[in-house]
Amino acid sequence: MKNLWLGRLLTVATLALAGCPATPTTFVKIPDIRYATTPGVEANLQSLDIYLPDPAPANPMPVVIWVHGGAWKGGDKANKMQYKPSLFTGVGYCFVSVNYRLSPDSFAMDNPARVMHPIHVQDVAAAIAWVYTHIASYGGDPTRMALLGHSAGGHLVSLVSTDESFLAAHGLPLTVIKGTAELDAEGLDIVAKMRYDPGNEMILNAFGDEPLVWEAASPINHLAAGKGIPPFLVAKRGNAFRQGIADDFAAGVQAAGSSVTVVDASVYTHEEVNENIGAPGESVITPPVMTFFADIFGGTGPIASSF
Repeated sequence: MKNLWLGRLLTVATLALAGCPATPTTFVKIPDIRYATTPGVEANLQSLDIYLPDPAPANPMPVVIWVHGGAWKGGDKANKMQYKPSLFTGVGYCFVSVNYRLSPDSFAMDNPARVMHPIHVQDVAAAIAWVYTHIASYGGDPTRMALLGHSAGGHLVSLVSTDESFLAAHGLPLTVIKGTAELDAEGLDIVAKMRYDPGNEMILNAFGDEPLVWEAASPINHLAAGKGIPPFLVAKRGNAFRQGIADDFAAGVQAAGSSVTVVDASVYTHEEVNENIGAPGESVITPPVMTFFADIFGGTGPIASSF
């Protein structure tokens, strides 16, 4: 496996994060792996990048799968990667960044054939299934996989972790996901969002105008006991309505019998929540996220004072 990594080496990063544990901070990037092949779909849109610690750990690595945001119409798996790969590989994790098909980068209600829900989350589920099946070949541990997403990506990781049908399409139960961290997600309750902000073009572009679709696409409506919903971390910010939705979702996770960690990220803008993950000296998002993952993976984890 070491030779495979060196043979496919694209990037070696040496970014030292202030105060991080004394573990390797160099990594190998294996880019543009196809997790699905859909006729007529650009290869990059159904691909993922794998980041691996260098040197490789002796034991199989926990796996963190990242899903980017961008209002379901933009973004890319390579965006905002100045800190994340070093952060996760530096504590011995395999870090995977996923692309998915995007809705038009314009308001396109006049095109019913456009990419829209459930295509985004179906792609995310397909990527998770690929990782579960193949990550052991890269030194990852498929029995210790977790999800991380921001904004629209926060919605997608939350939905695939609560609506069991998307992973079931690949023969997998929700229990393959050991934990999910959503950061300032859009769309946790789309029905409430559209009641609060009727005519929201971002939602209409990605989900259409049928309230039954909004209901089915809302992770908050899939919270129920006994279905294997994983532990969650919920990072919230914004106005009272936005934070109220996050609080309601967190309460629903707890009522479903799973644990939940709520992080107050009010000091940041929506974009800064993402940009600051792993930034040197960052103390709002990074420590609770890393502690959350360490807990679900069965380790002690870095504490807040380590960052």
